[in-house]
Amino acid sequence: MNRYLYTVLKSIFLLQLFISGAVAYGQISITANQNATVLAQRLAGSGVTITNATLTCAAAANGVFTVTSSNLGLDSGIVLTTGNAMAVAAAEPPLTSNNNNTNGDPALAALSGASTTRDACMLQFDLVPKGDTVKFEYVFGSEEYINSICGPYNDAFAFFISGPGIAGTYNMARVPGTNIPVTVNSINNGIPGTYGSLPNCTAMGAGSPFTAYYINNAGGTTVGYRGFTTVLTAAHSVNPCDTYHLKLTIADAQNGLYDSGVFIKAGSLQSTTFSVAAQGPVTLPGGKALYKGCLPGSFTFSRSVAKPSPQVLNYQVGGTAVNGTDYTSLPGTVTIPANATSVTVAVTGLPTPPAGTRDLIVRLLAPANCSGGGLNVIDSATLLLLDAPQMSLLTNDTTVCEGNYVQIEGNSSTGLTFNWTPAIGLNNTGILTPLANPATSTTYVLKAYAAAGSGCDTLTGALQLNIMPKPLYVDAGEDVNVCEHTPIMITPMIAPDNSAFTYQWTSAHGTVTDKILEIPDPSVAQSGTYYFTVSSGICGSVSDSVQINIVSFPLPPAIEPLKVCVNEMIKKIPVTGSNLKWYKDALGGMPLEGAPQINTATEQVQQFYVSQSYGDCESERGRFTVTVERCCDDFIFIPTAFTPNQDGLNDYFEMKVHDGTRITRVEIFNRWGQMVYLEDGGLPWNGIFNGKVVDLGNYFYHVTYLCKDGTLLHKRGEVLVVK
Repeated sequence: MNRYLYTVLKSIFLLQLFISGAVAYGQISITANQNATVLAQRLAGSGVTITNATLTCAAAANGVFTVTSSNLGLDSGIVLTTGNAMAVAAAEPPLTSNNNNTNGDPALAALSGASTTRDACMLQFDLVPKGDTVKFEYVFGSEEYINSICGPYNDAFAFFISGPGIAGTYNMARVPGTNIPVTVNSINNGIPGTYGSLPNCTAMGAGSPFTAYYINNAGGTTVGYRGFTTVLTAAHSVNPCDTYHLKLTIADAQNGLYDSGVFIKAGSLQSTTFSVAAQGPVTLPGGKALYKGCLPGSFTFSRSVAKPSPQVLNYQVGGTAVNGTDYTSLPGTVTIPANATSVTVAVTGLPTPPAGTRDLIVRLLAPANCSGGGLNVIDSATLLLLDAPQMSLLTNDTTVCEGNYVQIEGNSSTGLTFNWTPAIGLNNTGILTPLANPATSTTYVLKAYAAAGSGCDTLTGALQLNIMPKPLYVDAGEDVNVCEHTPIMITPMIAPDNSAFTYQWTSAHGTVTDKILEIPDPSVAQSGTYYFTVSSGICGSVSDSVQINIVSFPLPPAIEPLKVCVNEMIKKIPVTGSNLKWYKDALGGMPLEGAPQINTATEQVQQFYVSQSYGDCESERGRFTVTVERCCDDFIFIPTAFTPNQDGLNDYFEMKVHDGTRITRVEIFNRWGQMVYLEDGGLPWNGIFNGKVVDLGNYFYHVTYLCKDGTLLHKRGEVLVVK
């Protein structure tokens, strides 16, 4: 199919477009036939002032566009074409080819190497830049791509700038990093089309064709051209505040078929070549940030091109942060060194009382104020200043009852993350104030961290939770029945027991704060009910009681002192009672095996102690005194033997007494207990019983005699009969 036939078919396809003057295919909306001022102002961005706009272009060949979704790479702007602007917002194919039958641009013919150009579309205007560079972003597209690559139909466009410091005019639309103009033959897929040969492309300059900047749009759904470039940037240095002329032009090469177009991004024509950017050790949703007292942040002041001379830039500081108080003082001026593109100024947050997040805004002022009015802000950057990390636990070390929860309380600055260890017993280890319910006493350690990269020290806190078990059961034991003076010790049963518990015994006799009740020497008066209480303070208390009955047993009822004479035989001790126990000592010691053996051989006073018992109870000990004294027994002589043989020698058992002592009765018994002699008056015995001398052997006497002081004494003993 020849180019003429393509043109006819395309004209039929586009007939509908001319009816409304606006079209939206796919995701690009285009409104055609704009005037020069609308187009120029849509391009204007920061740092430029545009005047004197003119447009030389077919009415249908220009327009403004907005992108919803497309592979074009731009979101909005203006479009200048060699055909029909609205046809661009269509799927590919069909072919976009329109002949507007308008003049070309001789400057483009020389640029592209074509003998002639047609259907030119030119937008021109004057601009005053505030910076030292002007730039804008664009995309070039064409139907010459694919079939006419490296051919004679090298549709071209240019962004010609002229003015102070520029000799003649200069084309800003160049392949990045080269002086080669952007055309179909300089940026493409590198494959010559039906009407082309590769030398036509390589002749554009070293490295041509540049395939890295080409997008093959065959079969595309939002842009009608078969191919277009990536988003490119046109830029040129200028003198601030001088007036420059910019001519944006595009034309078909050789013929008026196979349309081309250039899309220029809205607002991208800028002269803000100086910029400021904030850097912080922390990135938050609100932007770059630093913590006071930790790693510093910074502001980087940049220019687009390194120059041999230094550049002084002025700036303002603002925001809620106070210069020199919340951060190190910023002077308001900075110098980019010669041959450098940027300089960085550090900002250190100063420790201050917590005041919440504050912002430091740096507003960069234009080096030149073209309007002659007030300060001209060309860029700004914001750095957030966060309070120095602070964290404190408001909950003190505490003791809680087993099973109870503790709400941990604390304060902290914003932006911290938390980690509690150990995790056991906590409902959430990643918050400042978790609920704690440990089963046993636990020391919890909290670590608080500022955002990663902040350079802030880790904050640490600790909390000791002591768990107090509940006393559930106490048993004071069985009632106690005990004898007076028998030591009492009662050890109650407690479940569970704990060293932190307090104990108390109470009774009518007082209070004891011990677990074990001890009464070392109980008396009857200490009988009564004793109450035992176990308390854990916050966990309550439990109690039990025990009845103590102390039984008293009296002394033996009769303990008479005893007086005996020396050598007198003691028949009976004058003490009565129940189950007597004899002791040598008033206290302690073991009891004697029986009644005490009293020694009457010499004069002396002997003391013994006696108690009586009933069951397990024993009375106190009473003192029993025995006095052995010398009586009139020394005033009587009783022989131990005699010989009743009538030889005149020792024939009588005869007792002799001193004056004042009188024998009142003499009784003599043989070994069988038979009385063989009885005499009231003390006459001697001749050994005769029943008319004859008694047999040889021992006989027993009982002599009763009366002392001078009236004391009646008895003597008992043995006498031996010898023949």
